[in-house]
Amino acid sequence: LYRSLRNAAAACLAALLVASCATNAATGGRNVVFSSMEKEAEQSRRWYDEIIRFYGVYQDQAVQDYVKAVGMRIARNSDLPDLNWTFTVIDEGSINAFTTGGGYVYVHRGLLAYLNSEAELAAVLGHEIAHVTARHPARGQTRSVGANLGILATIILTGNAALADLANIGSAAWVQGYGREAETEADSIGMKYMVRAGYDPRAARAVFDAFKAQESFEIAAARAEGRQPNIYHGVFSSHPAPDARAINAARAAAAVAEPEGGFVTNRNIYMQAIDGLAFGSSRAQGVVRDNRFYHADMGITMAFPRDWIVENHRDRLMAYTRAQDTFMQITMEPVPAGKSPREFLIGHLKGAQLVGGESVTINGMDGYMVLTRNGSPLDRGAGPLRIIALYRGNNAFVFAGASRSSRNGRPEADGLFRSVAETTRDLRPAEYALAEPYRIRILRATDKTRLSEYAERIPSQKYQKEELELINAVYPDKPLPVGEYIKIVE
Repeated sequence: LYRSLRNAAAACLAALLVASCATNAATGGRNVVFSSMEKEAEQSRRWYDEIIRFYGVYQDQAVQDYVKAVGMRIARNSDLPDLNWTFTVIDEGSINAFTTGGGYVYVHRGLLAYLNSEAELAAVLGHEIAHVTARHPARGQTRSVGANLGILATIILTGNAALADLANIGSAAWVQGYGREAETEADSIGMKYMVRAGYDPRAARAVFDAFKAQESFEIAAARAEGRQPNIYHGVFSSHPAPDARAINAARAAAAVAEPEGGFVTNRNIYMQAIDGLAFGSSRAQGVVRDNRFYHADMGITMAFPRDWIVENHRDRLMAYTRAQDTFMQITMEPVPAGKSPREFLIGHLKGAQLVGGESVTINGMDGYMVLTRNGSPLDRGAGPLRIIALYRGNNAFVFAGASRSSRNGRPEADGLFRSVAETTRDLRPAEYALAEPYRIRILRATDKTRLSEYAERIPSQKYQKEELELINAVYPDKPLPVGEYIKIVE
């Protein structure tokens, strides 16, 4: 015992040269951390500003208040009940949640659509709260989070959409960067917190089952489309697989004695809280309907060929053919004071080999367009790009188009790229209603309710029925819970 204590003391003394060594209230172990909780909270507060600037806060105060109330209920039952906790729903349609430590927890709007009870939300928030109390961000991971936020800050300050792919990797790392051991630890601690708060621990199993269903669907879709599945732990190996976590959660839940008054699930309350939640893109991000993009706040619209796939990302529009041999990207950047469209575009493409510059005017917007000799992402940079910049107020829309093949130094679809730019115009009064997002709507299922009857209302270009099954936790082809609230999209 003496030798163990002496070794532990020596380890802490050495660690103090670069960090602090303390017993963790959540884990019961001794952790070497690189900052105090106060410093971690201050750093996370600064990161908060950058995260919100990049993603935006979801503009529904009732949803924000509801998520905060559930989060605070769990946080008060955590090992750091007096920490200044902050819970924020960010305006991002993907299925995710993360923390940067210091009491700051973020939930992606898109995740809320795939949960089906308050207890499931409690399981997610409990897991993130556990990351904070176990000091996982401070135990070596804070530096990578800071690096990723530095990338986001660069995008925000420079408007350089070429860095967006790096930002996507960074945002994934926020929730996947703690390692398998830490994730398993957060699962266990988070379940302890949600049980203390009175929530049904079996909801944790339901959350992991939902992740597993998403994974199964993605594997099946990728196989049908002849591509690699987009599965997070296929790229980042730090998370345990969803099925393993579901099994662990089920075992842990089975060992918990149910209180006399029963556990809290609050399925109906949760469903009512998310009734009207934006699904897919929000109003602030713009909406794609029938391959036409509408943005009410900017008062603008543009159209793409009907057989193309159009993806509305937070920082860009992407459109491409199903064969993926023709590709367009549209970004918006601030106009430098006093610079003409020609000066802006040449400066934007600094270093590229440009040919064929030409001034254009489209629906009252002045612009400039050029061809590059190379740079196409479809043939390892060998092919040309068509680049068009259109000024609208203080912003410039930048259209970039590439085809897998080219003729006479032009992308094969060059004329099509120009025609897409020419569809850009102001919204007409009657079109503002089309700029409203698709939303989650709640109805009570009967024995005659069929999700297939509502499938065509969902914004997905394919797999509409499967998406409805996934958000209702009945994928694949499980029966609906008759008499219970379910979700549709309209």
